Amino acid sequence: MDTNSPSCSVSQDKVSRLRATFLEKSWIGFDLDDTLHEFRRASSAAVGKVLAEIFERYGTPVAVLREEYTKILQTSTANAFSDGKTSFHYRAERFRLLLDHFSLPHDAELMNQLLESYEATLVANLELKCGAQGLLSTIKSMGKKIVVITEGPQDAQERTVDALGIRSYIEFLATTNHFRASKTDGLFPRVLEHLGMSSGDVAYIGDSEQRDMQPATAESIFSIHLAEGKNVSLDSCPPRVSTLKELQHILSAEDGGTSDRSYSSFAL
Repeated sequence: MDTNSPSCSVSQDKVSRLRATFLEKSWIGFDLDDTLHEFRRASSAAVGKVLAEIFERYGTPVAVLREEYTKILQTSTANAFSDGKTSFHYRAERFRLLLDHFSLPHDAELMNQLLESYEATLVANLELKCGAQGLLSTIKSMGKKIVVITEGPQDAQERTVDALGIRSYIEFLATTNHFRASKTDGLFPRVLEHLGMSSGDVAYIGDSEQRDMQPATAESIFSIHLAEGKNVSLDSCPPRVSTLKELQHILSAEDGGTSDRSYSSFAL
């Protein structure tokens, strides 16, 4: 790559500005599910295991079970887990609704079996996003504190960060479940108040336009959109990156210098 080309100079300037903004912050915030790890993939495997066990017991086709479970999931998670129940309570409630819909008998023994299968399969399939651990390590080496601000039950998210091996990087784990507020209904200002910081003290990275970028930027929090599979640009508002590894390279780049990393993937 020609480091003297106009496009390279412009790209490096954007990288330098973004890195400088991060250096001004004392806290770096992250969403958890589908930002730091592959939640959809793990949860899909866990649901698939439960539905397969129901099929084996009752013969109800998995495709039919999955269609109804998707409807139940959309309705039951509408409050973003902000009513303080445990993950096992939420899961059991969804499984009961599914079994009841098809008039399938169930007892405590079956429910425990399904809950155990779900949890074991979920944990076995947990996987960090590419570049997540390197980015967290880079941020800590910069002397920053890390807060995870995420939707979900507190107990499940605690187990997730432990299973992913990233607990030591995180100063505080804030969930909708703990603060009894969804991201779109006041979670961000509550976390700021709890940690005694202003919106200018933190930068935030998340994958959802609606549930990360909009509520965070509404509180004047500088945000980075992890927009996998979409057009990315450091000039967009908020800036977009396609992988956490790219963000790590940006933060690792020296101001005014060059590196062997090509930023040609960013829209200029």
